[in-house]
Amino acid sequence: MDIEIIRMLNHVKEKTGREIRVYSEGEDDFYTTGDTELADRFDGRVRSTVSDQEKGKTYFTFKYNALRYTGYIDGFSESDRTIAELIATLLENGSAKESLDSKEDSLKSAIIGSCSGIRLQKIMSKYSIPDSSCTAIVAYVPCGRVDEVVNFMDTFKSNERDICCRTEDFTCAYVRFGSAEENSEYRSLTDYASLLAQSVSDELGINIKIGIGSAVGAFVDCSVSYQQAVTAIRMDGIFGAKSAVSTYKEYVLVKMLEDMPKHKLQEFLDILEDQDAKSMFADSEMVTTAEEFLHTSLNVSETSRNLYMHRNTLMYRLDKIERATGLDIRKFQDAMTFRLIMILHKLLG
Repeated sequence: MDIEIIRMLNHVKEKTGREIRVYSEGEDDFYTTGDTELADRFDGRVRSTVSDQEKGKTYFTFKYNALRYTGYIDGFSESDRTIAELIATLLENGSAKESLDSKEDSLKSAIIGSCSGIRLQKIMSKYSIPDSSCTAIVAYVPCGRVDEVVNFMDTFKSNERDICCRTEDFTCAYVRFGSAEENSEYRSLTDYASLLAQSVSDELGINIKIGIGSAVGAFVDCSVSYQQAVTAIRMDGIFGAKSAVSTYKEYVLVKMLEDMPKHKLQEFLDILEDQDAKSMFADSEMVTTAEEFLHTSLNVSETSRNLYMHRNTLMYRLDKIERATGLDIRKFQDAMTFRLIMILHKLLG
Protein backbone atom coordinates (compact mmCIF):
# COMPACT_ATOMS: atom_id res chain seq x y z
CA MET A 1 0.00 0.00 0.00
CA ASP A 2 1.28 3.48 -0.90
CA ILE A 3 2.84 5.17 2.13
CA GLU A 4 0.88 8.36 1.43
CA ILE A 5 -2.43 6.45 1.53
CA ILE A 6 -1.43 4.86 4.85
CA ARG A 7 -0.58 8.30 6.25
CA MET A 8 -3.95 9.69 5.14
CA LEU A 9 -5.87 6.69 6.52
CA ASN A 10 -4.26 7.05 9.93
CA HIS A 11 -4.96 10.78 9.85
CA VAL A 12 -8.63 10.18 8.96
CA LYS A 13 -8.91 7.63 11.79
CA GLU A 14 -7.64 10.25 14.23
CA LYS A 15 -10.26 12.71 12.98
CA THR A 16 -13.23 10.32 12.83
CA GLY A 17 -12.37 7.66 15.39
CA ARG A 18 -13.41 4.93 12.96
CA GLU A 19 -11.39 1.89 11.91
CA ILE A 20 -10.90 1.86 8.13
CA ARG A 21 -9.88 -0.99 5.83
CA VAL A 22 -8.75 -0.34 2.25
CA TYR A 23 -7.85 -2.66 -0.63
CA SER A 24 -6.83 -1.96 -4.23
CA GLU A 25 -9.06 -3.26 -7.01
CA GLY A 26 -7.58 -6.16 -8.96
CA GLU A 27 -4.59 -6.53 -6.63
CA ASP A 28 -3.82 -8.08 -3.24
CA ASP A 29 -2.78 -4.76 -1.70
CA PHE A 30 -4.56 -4.27 1.65
CA TYR A 31 -4.20 -1.99 4.68
CA THR A 32 -6.19 -1.60 7.88
CA THR A 33 -6.06 0.87 10.74
CA GLY A 34 -7.47 -1.89 12.97
CA ASP A 35 -6.65 -5.53 13.55
CA THR A 36 -8.37 -7.19 10.54
CA GLU A 37 -5.81 -9.20 8.58
CA LEU A 38 -7.74 -9.90 5.35
CA ALA A 39 -9.85 -7.64 3.18
CA ASP A 40 -13.59 -8.34 3.32
CA ARG A 41 -14.12 -7.59 -0.37
CA PHE A 42 -17.38 -6.34 -1.80
CA ASP A 43 -18.99 -8.67 -4.37
CA GLY A 44 -18.40 -6.62 -7.51
CA ARG A 45 -16.97 -3.19 -8.19
CA VAL A 46 -17.86 -0.33 -5.85
CA ARG A 47 -18.78 2.75 -7.91
CA SER A 48 -20.21 4.83 -5.05
CA THR A 49 -20.84 4.54 -1.33
CA VAL A 50 -22.92 1.41 -0.68
CA SER A 51 -24.11 -0.34 2.50
CA ASP A 52 -24.07 -4.13 2.78
CA GLN A 53 -26.51 -5.13 5.51
CA GLU A 54 -25.59 -8.82 5.29
CA LYS A 55 -21.91 -8.09 6.00
CA GLY A 56 -22.70 -5.21 8.32
CA LYS A 57 -20.35 -2.86 6.46
CA THR A 58 -20.44 0.29 4.37
CA TYR A 59 -18.13 0.44 1.33
CA PHE A 60 -16.74 3.50 -0.44
CA THR A 61 -14.30 4.11 -3.31
CA PHE A 62 -11.55 6.60 -4.13
CA LYS A 63 -8.73 6.98 -6.64
CA TYR A 64 -5.01 7.57 -6.09
CA ASN A 65 -2.16 7.59 -8.68
CA ALA A 66 -4.19 5.90 -11.43
CA LEU A 67 -5.33 3.09 -9.12
CA ARG A 68 -8.84 2.72 -7.75
CA TYR A 69 -9.23 1.66 -4.14
CA THR A 70 -12.19 0.35 -2.15
CA GLY A 71 -12.51 1.01 1.57
CA TYR A 72 -15.04 0.04 4.19
CA ILE A 73 -16.07 0.68 7.77
CA ASP A 74 -18.19 -1.37 10.15
CA GLY A 75 -21.90 -0.53 10.27
CA PHE A 76 -24.58 0.02 7.63
CA SER A 77 -26.84 2.73 9.04
CA GLU A 78 -27.50 6.08 7.39
CA SER A 79 -25.00 7.74 9.73
CA ASP A 80 -22.37 5.10 8.78
CA ARG A 81 -23.00 5.90 5.14
CA THR A 82 -22.52 9.62 5.81
CA ILE A 83 -19.24 8.94 7.62
CA ALA A 84 -18.05 6.68 4.76
CA GLU A 85 -18.78 9.43 2.23
CA LEU A 86 -16.88 11.90 4.42
CA ILE A 87 -13.88 9.56 4.61
CA ALA A 88 -13.90 9.09 0.81
CA THR A 89 -13.97 12.87 0.35
CA LEU A 90 -11.11 13.38 2.81
CA LEU A 91 -9.00 10.74 1.05
CA GLU A 92 -9.68 12.20 -2.39
CA ASN A 93 -8.97 15.74 -1.17
CA GLY A 94 -5.81 14.55 0.52
CA SER A 95 -4.52 13.00 -2.72
CA ALA A 96 -5.54 15.94 -4.90
CA LYS A 97 -3.07 18.75 -5.57
CA GLU A 98 -4.08 22.19 -4.36
CA SER A 99 -3.44 23.71 -7.78
CA LEU A 100 -3.68 22.39 -11.28
CA ASP A 101 -0.64 21.72 -13.42
CA SER A 102 -0.20 23.08 -16.93
CA LYS A 103 -2.95 22.28 -19.41
CA GLU A 104 -0.85 19.55 -21.06
CA ASP A 105 -0.03 17.87 -17.73
CA SER A 106 -3.62 18.21 -16.54
CA LEU A 107 -5.04 16.63 -19.70
CA LYS A 108 -2.43 13.88 -19.53
CA SER A 109 -3.30 12.99 -15.93
CA ALA A 110 -7.01 13.00 -16.76
CA ILE A 111 -6.61 10.72 -19.77
CA ILE A 112 -4.23 8.18 -18.24
CA GLY A 113 -6.10 8.17 -14.92
CA SER A 114 -3.31 9.39 -12.63
CA CYS A 115 -5.43 11.99 -10.81
CA SER A 116 -8.11 11.70 -8.14
CA GLY A 117 -11.80 12.00 -8.91
CA ILE A 118 -11.99 15.47 -7.39
CA ARG A 119 -9.03 16.74 -9.39
CA LEU A 120 -10.49 15.17 -12.53
CA GLN A 121 -13.70 17.17 -12.02
CA LYS A 122 -11.62 20.35 -11.61
CA ILE A 123 -9.77 19.65 -14.86
CA MET A 124 -13.01 18.94 -16.74
CA SER A 125 -14.54 22.14 -15.43
CA LYS A 126 -11.51 24.34 -16.17
CA TYR A 127 -11.03 23.07 -19.73
CA SER A 128 -14.74 22.54 -20.57
CA ILE A 129 -14.36 18.80 -21.16
CA PRO A 130 -17.76 17.14 -21.66
CA ASP A 131 -18.51 14.07 -19.56
CA SER A 132 -19.91 12.22 -22.57
CA SER A 133 -19.11 9.04 -24.48
CA CYS A 134 -15.60 8.92 -25.91
CA THR A 135 -12.87 6.61 -27.22
CA ALA A 136 -9.12 6.84 -26.67
CA ILE A 137 -6.81 6.51 -29.66
CA VAL A 138 -3.13 6.16 -28.75
CA ALA A 139 -0.29 6.74 -31.21
CA TYR A 140 3.15 5.22 -30.65
CA VAL A 141 5.86 7.34 -32.32
CA PRO A 142 9.07 5.26 -32.53
CA CYS A 143 11.20 8.18 -33.69
CA GLY A 144 10.20 10.29 -30.69
CA ARG A 145 8.73 13.22 -32.66
CA VAL A 146 5.62 13.15 -30.49
CA ASP A 147 4.97 16.91 -30.36
CA GLU A 148 4.79 17.08 -34.17
CA VAL A 149 2.26 14.24 -34.22
CA VAL A 150 0.19 15.91 -31.47
CA ASN A 151 0.09 19.17 -33.43
CA PHE A 152 -0.95 17.32 -36.57
CA MET A 153 -3.67 15.38 -34.74
CA ASP A 154 -4.98 18.66 -33.37
CA THR A 155 -5.71 19.79 -36.94
CA PHE A 156 -7.17 16.37 -37.76
CA LYS A 157 -9.84 16.49 -35.03
CA SER A 158 -13.38 15.61 -36.05
CA ASN A 159 -14.85 18.24 -33.69
CA GLU A 160 -13.73 20.90 -31.23
CA ARG A 161 -14.52 18.73 -28.19
CA ASP A 162 -11.80 16.21 -29.08
CA ILE A 163 -8.55 16.27 -27.07
CA CYS A 164 -4.96 15.66 -28.21
CA CYS A 165 -1.94 15.55 -25.90
CA ARG A 166 1.40 13.87 -25.22
CA THR A 167 1.16 11.08 -22.65
CA GLU A 168 4.67 9.57 -22.56
CA ASP A 169 8.05 10.07 -24.28
CA PHE A 170 6.96 8.04 -27.31
CA THR A 171 3.16 8.14 -27.13
CA CYS A 172 0.33 10.61 -27.47
CA ALA A 173 -3.42 10.28 -27.15
CA TYR A 174 -6.37 11.51 -29.15
CA VAL A 175 -9.68 11.34 -27.26
CA ARG A 176 -12.57 11.31 -29.72
CA PHE A 177 -15.94 12.26 -28.30
CA GLY A 178 -19.27 10.98 -29.54
CA SER A 179 -20.76 7.61 -30.42
CA ALA A 180 -20.33 5.72 -33.70
CA GLU A 181 -23.60 7.24 -34.94
CA GLU A 182 -22.38 10.77 -34.26
CA ASN A 183 -19.13 10.06 -36.16
CA SER A 184 -20.77 8.36 -39.14
CA GLU A 185 -18.64 10.09 -41.79
CA TYR A 186 -16.30 7.10 -41.53
CA ARG A 187 -17.38 3.47 -41.71
CA SER A 188 -15.58 2.72 -38.47
CA LEU A 189 -13.15 4.17 -35.99
CA THR A 190 -10.52 1.85 -37.46
CA ASP A 191 -10.99 3.52 -40.86
CA TYR A 192 -10.58 6.91 -39.21
CA ALA A 193 -7.40 5.82 -37.41
CA SER A 194 -6.01 4.29 -40.62
CA LEU A 195 -6.54 7.58 -42.43
CA LEU A 196 -4.86 9.40 -39.55
CA ALA A 197 -1.82 7.09 -39.67
CA GLN A 198 -1.55 7.46 -43.47
CA SER A 199 -1.88 11.24 -43.26
CA VAL A 200 0.86 11.47 -40.62
CA SER A 201 3.09 9.38 -42.87
CA ASP A 202 2.33 11.48 -45.97
CA GLU A 203 2.55 14.91 -44.33
CA LEU A 204 5.26 14.41 -41.70
CA GLY A 205 7.15 11.38 -42.98
CA ILE A 206 6.58 9.64 -39.64
CA ASN A 207 5.39 6.05 -39.37
CA ILE A 208 3.25 5.57 -36.29
CA LYS A 209 1.43 2.65 -34.69
CA ILE A 210 -2.09 3.29 -33.46
CA GLY A 211 -4.05 1.45 -30.76
CA ILE A 212 -7.77 1.93 -30.22
CA GLY A 213 -9.55 1.31 -26.93
CA SER A 214 -13.23 0.53 -26.52
CA ALA A 215 -15.84 3.27 -26.26
CA VAL A 216 -16.73 4.35 -22.72
CA GLY A 217 -19.91 6.08 -21.63
CA ALA A 218 -18.27 9.10 -19.99
CA PHE A 219 -14.94 10.93 -19.92
CA VAL A 220 -14.41 9.98 -16.26
CA ASP A 221 -13.78 6.44 -17.55
CA CYS A 222 -11.48 7.56 -20.39
CA SER A 223 -8.44 6.06 -18.64
CA VAL A 224 -9.98 2.59 -19.14
CA SER A 225 -10.13 3.14 -22.90
CA TYR A 226 -6.61 4.62 -22.84
CA GLN A 227 -5.10 1.59 -21.10
CA GLN A 228 -6.88 -0.70 -23.57
CA ALA A 229 -5.39 1.24 -26.49
CA VAL A 230 -1.91 0.96 -24.96
CA THR A 231 -2.46 -2.78 -24.53
CA ALA A 232 -3.44 -3.08 -28.20
CA ILE A 233 -0.14 -1.45 -29.25
CA ARG A 234 1.83 -3.71 -26.89
CA MET A 235 0.09 -6.82 -28.24
CA ASP A 236 0.73 -5.60 -31.76
CA GLY A 237 4.44 -5.55 -30.96
CA ILE A 238 4.38 -9.04 -29.45
CA PHE A 239 2.57 -10.60 -32.39
CA GLY A 240 4.20 -8.55 -35.13
CA ALA A 241 1.01 -7.33 -36.77
CA LYS A 242 1.64 -5.60 -40.10
CA SER A 243 -1.24 -3.14 -39.93
CA ALA A 244 -0.61 0.37 -38.62
CA VAL A 245 -3.81 0.18 -36.57
CA SER A 246 -4.84 -2.36 -33.96
CA THR A 247 -7.83 -2.45 -31.61
CA TYR A 248 -8.24 -3.78 -28.11
CA LYS A 249 -11.16 -5.91 -29.31
CA GLU A 250 -8.78 -7.86 -31.56
CA TYR A 251 -6.73 -8.89 -28.53
CA VAL A 252 -9.38 -9.50 -25.87
CA LEU A 253 -8.86 -13.29 -26.07
CA VAL A 254 -5.08 -12.85 -25.92
CA LYS A 255 -5.41 -10.51 -22.90
CA MET A 256 -7.59 -13.08 -21.13
CA LEU A 257 -4.92 -15.73 -21.72
CA GLU A 258 -2.11 -13.37 -20.68
CA ASP A 259 -3.83 -12.78 -17.34
CA MET A 260 -3.82 -16.51 -16.59
CA PRO A 261 -0.97 -18.13 -14.60
CA LYS A 262 1.96 -19.23 -16.77
CA HIS A 263 1.74 -22.83 -15.58
CA LYS A 264 -1.85 -22.99 -16.80
CA LEU A 265 -0.87 -21.73 -20.24
CA GLN A 266 1.87 -24.37 -20.37
CA GLU A 267 -0.72 -27.06 -19.56
CA PHE A 268 -2.85 -25.93 -22.50
CA LEU A 269 0.16 -25.88 -24.81
CA ASP A 270 1.21 -29.38 -23.75
CA ILE A 271 -2.27 -30.65 -24.61
CA LEU A 272 -2.36 -29.00 -28.03
CA GLU A 273 1.23 -29.59 -29.15
CA ASP A 274 2.87 -33.00 -29.53
CA GLN A 275 6.59 -33.68 -30.03
CA ASP A 276 6.51 -33.53 -33.86
CA ALA A 277 4.70 -30.21 -33.75
CA LYS A 278 7.38 -28.63 -31.53
CA SER A 279 10.03 -28.86 -34.23
CA MET A 280 7.67 -27.32 -36.77
CA PHE A 281 6.89 -24.34 -34.51
CA ALA A 282 10.64 -23.84 -34.08
CA ASP A 283 10.99 -23.48 -37.87
CA SER A 284 10.67 -19.73 -38.51
CA GLU A 285 10.13 -20.22 -42.24
CA MET A 286 7.17 -22.53 -41.70
CA VAL A 287 5.71 -20.29 -38.99
CA THR A 288 5.99 -17.23 -41.26
CA THR A 289 4.17 -19.11 -44.01
CA ALA A 290 1.39 -20.16 -41.65
CA GLU A 291 1.01 -16.66 -40.16
CA GLU A 292 0.71 -15.08 -43.60
CA PHE A 293 -1.85 -17.70 -44.62
CA LEU A 294 -3.93 -16.90 -41.54
CA HIS A 295 -3.46 -13.16 -42.08
CA THR A 296 -4.93 -13.43 -45.59
CA SER A 297 -7.98 -15.28 -44.24
CA LEU A 298 -6.82 -18.66 -45.63
CA ASN A 299 -6.50 -17.30 -49.17
CA VAL A 300 -3.96 -19.41 -51.09
CA SER A 301 -3.54 -17.02 -54.04
CA GLU A 302 -3.04 -13.92 -51.90
CA THR A 303 -0.60 -15.71 -49.60
CA SER A 304 1.45 -16.88 -52.60
CA ARG A 305 1.64 -13.33 -53.93
CA ASN A 306 2.58 -11.80 -50.58
CA LEU A 307 5.34 -14.37 -49.98
CA TYR A 308 6.52 -14.37 -53.62
CA MET A 309 6.00 -18.11 -53.55
CA HIS A 310 4.71 -20.53 -56.16
CA ARG A 311 1.26 -21.88 -55.35
CA ASN A 312 2.55 -25.46 -55.38
CA THR A 313 5.30 -24.58 -52.90
CA LEU A 314 2.73 -23.07 -50.59
CA MET A 315 0.51 -26.16 -50.83
CA TYR A 316 3.53 -28.35 -50.06
CA ARG A 317 4.26 -26.32 -46.92
CA LEU A 318 0.64 -26.45 -45.77
CA ASP A 319 0.71 -30.23 -46.22
CA LYS A 320 3.95 -30.39 -44.22
CA ILE A 321 2.37 -28.37 -41.42
CA GLU A 322 -0.59 -30.76 -41.37
CA ARG A 323 1.69 -33.81 -41.15
CA ALA A 324 3.67 -32.27 -38.27
CA THR A 325 0.77 -30.88 -36.25
CA GLY A 326 -2.25 -32.87 -37.35
CA LEU A 327 -3.91 -29.55 -38.22
CA ASP A 328 -5.06 -28.67 -41.72
CA ILE A 329 -5.06 -24.91 -41.44
CA ARG A 330 -6.98 -24.66 -44.72
CA LYS A 331 -9.96 -25.53 -42.51
CA PHE A 332 -11.28 -22.79 -40.24
CA GLN A 333 -11.46 -24.85 -37.03
CA ASP A 334 -7.90 -26.19 -37.43
CA ALA A 335 -6.69 -22.70 -38.30
CA MET A 336 -8.18 -21.40 -35.03
CA THR A 337 -6.43 -24.14 -33.04
CA PHE A 338 -3.14 -23.41 -34.82
CA ARG A 339 -3.53 -19.72 -34.04
CA LEU A 340 -4.12 -20.52 -30.38
CA ILE A 341 -0.91 -22.57 -30.24
CA MET A 342 1.06 -19.68 -31.74
CA ILE A 343 -0.46 -17.27 -29.20
CA LEU A 344 0.58 -19.56 -26.34
CA HIS A 345 4.12 -19.74 -27.75
CA LYS A 346 4.30 -15.93 -27.84
CA LEU A 347 2.99 -15.52 -24.31
CA LEU A 348 5.32 -18.18 -22.90
CA GLY A 349 8.32 -17.15 -24.98
